[in-house]
This record gives sequence, C-alpha cells and structure tokens, in this order.
Amino acid sequence: MKRIESVLGTIKAADKVQENQWQEVVGRELNEISKDCAKELQTGTGQICNKGDYELGLDEWPPTRILSLILVLSAWVGWIMHEKHGSSDEHPFSSRACLRMIQEAFDYGVHLSVHKQIP
Repeated sequence: MKRIESVLGTIKAADKVQENQWQEVVGRELNEISKDCAKELQTGTGQICNKGDYELGLDEWPPTRILSLILVLSAWVGWIMHEKHGSSDEHPFSSRACLRMIQEAFDYGVHLSVHKQIP
C-alpha cells in the first residue's frame, strides 16, 4: 500500500488523474506490485501453477497476477475510502459500500462460470 501511495505522490495524482503519467508511472508500478505480491502468494501458499507439461510461478500465471493486483488494490481502496468516507452505509463510496461492490463483482463472475457463460 505504501508503494501505491508513493507512486501517486510522485506524479501528484492524489486528487486528480493525469492520463499520460497515470498510464506510464502508475501502470508500471502496479505491474511490479502484482509480480511481487504473486511471489509472496506463492511463498505463503507453497503453490505453483502446474500446466501439465510445464510449471509456472504464480508471478507468471495471469490469474494469480490479477488476483495479486486485486488483493493489494482492495487493501488500498479499503484504507483510502475509510479515510475519506468512513464505513457507514450512508455514503456510496464508504469502505463498506466499496467492499460490497467488490463482492458483487466477484459473485457475478462466479455466477457466469456456474452457468457456463463467458464474460
């Protein structure tokens, strides 16, 4: 989370997104964060991705790279939205409301899979 805060501070994007810098600087740092987090996930779980003929580290497998990014961003969003809006259900972007949106999106993906639908 400190890395996210740091990169946002570097490009002075705490209050407004500047598209060019956002894509270049924030995108690059989020990519590195997802690699590091996936490696931590692999260390913590002891898991790798077995593809049959070969194996991949969790930092090399797209689903766990995306999961890693979601985990770190969810932590940051929980923190920043609680700082800005608290946890009351009264504000549409409170930490609790944001968690509900994240959960609903995840549940929608599971629903699609259960019903053999492709997003």
